[in-house]
Amino acid sequence: MSAENLFYACLTHVPLEMDFPEYVTPIYMGEAQAPGRLNLRDLAPEWEPYHPVLGATAGAFALKNLLLQRPEIRHVGICQYRKFMTRERIGTQADNYQVMDVLSAEQIDPVQLAAQMLPQGSDFLIGKPGQFSLNGVNHGYLYQYKDVHHVEDFLRFAAAAVELGLLDKQEVCPFFDEKIFFPGGIELGVLPAEFWIRHISAIEAVVRRCIELHPTQRADGQARVWAFCAERLGSYYLLRQLRSLTPAGGDWLSPHTGQLNLLVKSGESSYVPGI
Repeated sequence: MSAENLFYACLTHVPLEMDFPEYVTPIYMGEAQAPGRLNLRDLAPEWEPYHPVLGATAGAFALKNLLLQRPEIRHVGICQYRKFMTRERIGTQADNYQVMDVLSAEQIDPVQLAAQMLPQGSDFLIGKPGQFSLNGVNHGYLYQYKDVHHVEDFLRFAAAAVELGLLDKQEVCPFFDEKIFFPGGIELGVLPAEFWIRHISAIEAVVRRCIELHPTQRADGQARVWAFCAERLGSYYLLRQLRSLTPAGGDWLSPHTGQLNLLVKSGESSYVPGI
């Protein structure tokens, strides 16, 4: 794939610490917004006050608004200030995250990166999925969520999705019990624009409903309340789409997957969640 008819955005609330390929356009949030930039406050002013509970998801809504003005765009790419997708491994596996690699800015070859961030032979470039395991047993989204976040948020989010007709009632149990998870959901990688706009719009509607009903705020690592839920619904939407594109028994996964990377300081080898 070439960069023609592709809009590739980098969602960031801080100054960028690496040089992304020239086809990548930053969308700024929080204190990184400034005149002359593509800013959350200009593209999606409705969501700027909710950046603390949404994180990069607010930037995804801004990107959606931008793409609605660009009907010629056929594919959308998304990276974040320290997370990005490549077709092949260019870093080393994080000590504490099986499907994420880490590397420092000094390790990145700009020419290699420009080629590696684009898909080949697929309309998708997404990271390898992970599974939630405990004592050798794989668990679903709901089980994992109650262990690491506030489960009432996820239940409220799912209820809003059903209420709005964006998750069928027959899908609730499969959604809760789904054991394959794409980190970032549909907010990382390269995807067809039509698919992405339709599904990020659905997630936006659910988030809006949750914020109307539940003005929830949490501290520190739990602050991005609705972003954690959006990540899981986006992952489910992506799984559903990929499976539907492949004949029964076919390989619905490997033709579309690359490698999720995390930018770290030189010498670091672990994933530490950002705010």
